[in-house]
Amino acid sequence: MHALPGGHLLDGEHLRPLRRRRREAGRYRSAARHRLQHRRPLVLSTGRCLDLVSSKRDQVLPRRVPGAHLAEGLPLQEGAPGGRCIVAAVQTDQITLSVNGQSVTVPKGTLILDAAKKVGIDIPIFCSHPKMAPVAVCRMCLVEVEKMPKLQPACAVYVAEGMVVKTVTEQVNKYQKGVLEFLLINHPLDCPICDKGGECPLQDQTFQYGPGASRYEFQKAHFDKAVPLSDKIVLDRERCILCWRCTRFSEEISGERELALIQRGVHTIIGTFNDEPAQSNYQGNWTEICPVGALTARQYRFISRPWDLDRTASVCPGCSMGCNIQIDARNNRIGRFQSRENLAVDDSWLCDFGRYSFPNFQRKGQERPRVRRNGSLQEVSYEEAIAFAVDALKRADRQVAGWASPADSNEELFLFRRLFREVLQSPHLDHRSTVVADAEPDDTTLPIADIERCDHVVVLGGQEVIDAAPVLHLRLLKSQRKGVNVLRVGTGELKRALDGVPAEAEAVGILATEASKKAATDLQLRLGKKIKGSVRRLLVTTGPNGRGAKDLGILPHLGPGYASLNGQSGKGRVEWPGAGLKALYVHESSPLHGFTPTDAESMWLPALPLLIVHRFTASPLDDLAHVILPGHAFTEKDGSVTSMEGRVQRIRKGIDAEWVREDWRVLQDIANRLGASWAYDSASAVTADLVASLPPYAAALNTAGRVLWSEAT
Repeated sequence: MHALPGGHLLDGEHLRPLRRRRREAGRYRSAARHRLQHRRPLVLSTGRCLDLVSSKRDQVLPRRVPGAHLAEGLPLQEGAPGGRCIVAAVQTDQITLSVNGQSVTVPKGTLILDAAKKVGIDIPIFCSHPKMAPVAVCRMCLVEVEKMPKLQPACAVYVAEGMVVKTVTEQVNKYQKGVLEFLLINHPLDCPICDKGGECPLQDQTFQYGPGASRYEFQKAHFDKAVPLSDKIVLDRERCILCWRCTRFSEEISGERELALIQRGVHTIIGTFNDEPAQSNYQGNWTEICPVGALTARQYRFISRPWDLDRTASVCPGCSMGCNIQIDARNNRIGRFQSRENLAVDDSWLCDFGRYSFPNFQRKGQERPRVRRNGSLQEVSYEEAIAFAVDALKRADRQVAGWASPADSNEELFLFRRLFREVLQSPHLDHRSTVVADAEPDDTTLPIADIERCDHVVVLGGQEVIDAAPVLHLRLLKSQRKGVNVLRVGTGELKRALDGVPAEAEAVGILATEASKKAATDLQLRLGKKIKGSVRRLLVTTGPNGRGAKDLGILPHLGPGYASLNGQSGKGRVEWPGAGLKALYVHESSPLHGFTPTDAESMWLPALPLLIVHRFTASPLDDLAHVILPGHAFTEKDGSVTSMEGRVQRIRKGIDAEWVREDWRVLQDIANRLGASWAYDSASAVTADLVASLPPYAAALNTAGRVLWSEAT
């Protein structure tokens, strides 16, 4: 048997010819129309042609050139005098359509769902998510579209010119009620105890769009409840509505594919491969995008209702990425950290290290200042402790070192630097744990959002960069999906990095940690000579405010704004054990980025005449301290921090510790007892003084923008 090309018929006497197609009067008809390939399907009956097939099996079919489809004529319009002209449709990137009678113009490629949002029309959804590809599995967003015979999913259909969409009709309402009725058939009545209650889309949409009662009276299907997916997440399979959001996040966003749809049909469930514990560092995002209470966080289970929470916008204390968070607290205790979308920084995601770090900032009770007398620490008032510390600092006679945490606020760092440089006249300042490359103003910093706009991105150090800023990994994966070439190399593989970037590249980014700054600088210079475009780098700094500590001069060899000290440089932390110092002042507000003594420091600190520890919670230094000053945690203060890319963002007090004196006020009290005349009355007053002394910070803080030192005046 030989296959026949489309548009051909078997030859034979008894075969009927094709019917002649009717044509409109006056219309041109191509004589070759019947020879066009795939113009319409031609069905050959095997019964009629069975004998002919064998008789024609040796026939050699002539080769032919498939003809083009007959194009439709262009619309005729009245033209200039003397005749009519042919005018082609104008191509545009904007589409105008009607949604519920409202005209809306949106870019080409916009979904109906997003077009409706633009004019304030809400279409209910479960499976749709703005960061993921549409799948249209929940069918909740069905809408009427004129000239389409069936309802269409608004989350998966793109707009077209002149499209008329109706989201509120009798048919749409009927389908919405039907979808919700099916979802609720086997959904358990857990609302009174479900952690999602009060912020549950299924609950909200049932009230708004659902039926008033169910017609089904049979026994509900039961699935496993409280299934531990990991030490962080619990899965309730009875509540799951199979929207695929969590599995799509695991596949599309984090690229780990740890969650999957298992089994088929009514037995389909969500789970991990072989029920292995999930290892992802982004599991908290599963619970946040889940539209029901199927995925819940162990730390938040049965803690609070959302309407009982006090919500505060702040910045994550985990690393230097600067991810935006919402602190949810009840009765002055943190219940959870939630993501707060900032497209320029975190793209609405959080890593588990930052999200679940909040227990580190829970107070275990009220603590008073203490001073060491007769070999033991004794509780005293703030005034007594400050007076004790000031007397000892005077005896130290400038042989004082100060270490400030890279998690301190810019306001605290500003006053800490003033206390040492201006009041104590000591240059021995640091915020680092080890020696890294010299700090310098860097206006070639690659903004986080621009990573996905590069042609090539070199991750220098590979996994150590991801470990230092986990959400950066999600940005890299997103960039790869957009076609960016991401090259991961070791710090000793610069040649491989150079070979991996072609000379015609127009935009290249380099990601590295501060420890790899020297190699990153070398690679940046060499790539700059090779390619015709720009090369920018992004250094992952230490702590949520390591960049701010450098900008504000918490360094032994540079002042604020990386100004030269004109020969007045001091000694860094690694040099302190052998420097003959008489006092050390340690200030830290986060146990995640505290002062952990090295072996050399462990031998030096016990012999130090004065150790002042100004911290939020118990520290390894407490047993050696002569003065302990309770301070505020990262989540208990107002101020600002500077991310790795130089973005200045505000942090706000999520919980309160009224019995603890503000850190900036303690620093002011010490300075004034030493002869200064500071007169700050709030953290905002310190901020005003800070930005007045550093103009680049004034512009950045007012817009939550980036610090650019080249624009300083």
